[in-house]
Amino acid sequence: MKPWGDPNAGFGIWHINGMEFYHRSIRLGLSHYMGSVHRARTWLHRGNERRLFSGKHADDWPGAKTWLQIIFSKPLIIFGLTLAENEVFLRWLLIERAKYFQKFPQRRKSAWYLYTGEEHPGKSFFLQGVGITPVRASDYEELYGESTWV
Repeated sequence: MKPWGDPNAGFGIWHINGMEFYHRSIRLGLSHYMGSVHRARTWLHRGNERRLFSGKHADDWPGAKTWLQIIFSKPLIIFGLTLAENEVFLRWLLIERAKYFQKFPQRRKSAWYLYTGEEHPGKSFFLQGVGITPVRASDYEELYGESTWV
């Protein structure tokens, strides 16, 4: 697998716990995820003109060459995750994404969370609050089956 210079250059799948090819991306527990929050928060909110939330250099902030650029600049389809309360890094990113789109509404992108099983009202409330549309699939075949993605 070859790394991309521009994460927005094509279709991609982000693996939340990291990938073997990018060994520094592997995240195994809360300490790792909190470290990720600390690092990402710096890129989003600190650095005057170079921070993402300044709005001035949306394509040239410190996270522009990472998968974080995708979170803030592309439509998202999230599946294969429970998005439980303990997934603090991803939930924090989704909250920051919603704040970013509130500040820059012209940059807003759609997002969907695909799931199976019963609806969880608290999770649906959270998702809708951060601008993500929950979409229930009847079973895993509907969600992961070959006919879904062809």
